[in-house]
Amino acid sequence: MQPHLKKVFENINEVQFDKDKKILSMKSAEKEEVMFVKHVDPNKKNVEDWMGELENMMRQSVRQSMLNAVEDYSKQKRSQWAVSHCGQVILNGSQIVWTNDV
Repeated sequence: MQPHLKKVFENINEVQFDKDKKILSMKSAEKEEVMFVKHVDPNKKNVEDWMGELENMMRQSVRQSMLNAVEDYSKQKRSQWAVSHCGQVILNGSQIVWTNDV
C-alpha cells in the first residue's frame, strides 16, 4: 500500500503503523510527520472504506495541527515556533496570525 500513497494523496510519502496495523500518522517526502487525532484501523474493512477514513483523518489532523500552531504562536519566539511545526502549517499559520493582527 505504501508505494501507492504518493499517487493517491499529494506529498504523502508514507503512513506509520503500530503493531496492530492501525495507522498512527502520515509523513511527507521531506519527513515531516503529522500525528493523527485518532488512529485509523484498516483491519477487516474494504479498501474504499478505510481509505475514506484515512482521508477524513488527514483533514482532521491537519486542521488540529493548524489550530495548535496558531495557539502556540503567542507562547513562543517566532524562530522557535517556526521549527516546532510542519512547513505548511507554519506558512498557513503565519497568514492566519497576520490576518488576525491586521
